[in-house]
Amino acid sequence: MKSSTLTHLLLAPLLAATVLGSCGKKTVEPEAPTSSFAIQLEPVVGTADLELNTKTYTKADGQAFTVSKFLVMLSNVKLTKVDGSTYAVPDGYYLFDANDPKSYQILIDKVPVGDYTGISFAVGVDDAHNNATAKGGALVHTSEMYWEWGGEYVFLTMTGTSPQAPASSSHFLTYDINGSNSLRVVSPAFDKGVVLPVVAGHVPAIHMSMNVQSLFESATPAKNINFATTYIVDTSSPWKTVMADNYAAGMFTVEHIHAN
Repeated sequence: MKSSTLTHLLLAPLLAATVLGSCGKKTVEPEAPTSSFAIQLEPVVGTADLELNTKTYTKADGQAFTVSKFLVMLSNVKLTKVDGSTYAVPDGYYLFDANDPKSYQILIDKVPVGDYTGISFAVGVDDAHNNATAKGGALVHTSEMYWEWGGEYVFLTMTGTSPQAPASSSHFLTYDINGSNSLRVVSPAFDKGVVLPVVAGHVPAIHMSMNVQSLFESATPAKNINFATTYIVDTSSPWKTVMADNYAAGMFTVEHIHAN
C-alpha cells in the first residue's frame, strides 16, 4: 500500500504537467497559398498610341491637341473571384507616369490563388490617405502629385497644347483633378468567360489601355470639353468633377489577359 501511494505521489506532477502542456498548445492552420499578377497599362489617345510632345491628336469635334504630361494615381485594387467573393489589395497605391516606362506595369503579390472574373480600382486617393503623413512609394510627399500647400494629392494631371486654347494662355492646356468629390471607382470588364488565373509559379497579366481622349469626350454632350473655354482645370474648377466622370466612364479598357 505504501509503495502504491508513493507511486501515485511521484506520477501526479508529471501527469499535471502533461495535461497543462497539452492545453496550452494551439493548432496552427496552414497559410492559404498566394501568388502574383500584374496590370500592364498602355496609354492611348483614341486608337493611337500616346506619344508625348510629338504627336497631334484630334477630338471628335475637330479640336486638336498634344500631350506633354500624363500622370494618374491608382489605388484600392479589388478582385472578384468566380464564386463571387472579393479580395482587396491592402495598402496598394500606384502612380502611372506616361514619361516613365517602369510605371507601365504594376506587380501585385500575395494574392490568394484562384480564378478571378473582375477587377475594380480607384482613380485617386481615398480620404484616409489623402491627407495622411508622408508615406512611401506613390504616396511620398516629394512627388509632383502631392500639393504641399493644399496637403493633398492630385489624382490625375494632364498638360499639353491646343491651337483652340487662347493665345493669352500660350495655347497651353492644364488639367489637375483632385479632391474627394473627384475620386472615382472604375470596374473595366473582362471579356465574357475570361478569367485571371492566379496560380503558384506564374504571373498572369491584365493588359489595360488608358485613353487620354476620354478626359474630354462624353456620351453626354454637356460634359464635352471645349479647349477654347476650358483650358485650365484645377481644384476650384467645377469642371474637375465633370472630367472625373468622363475618365471614369471611358478611360480604362481591359484589352486582354495574359494567362502565362
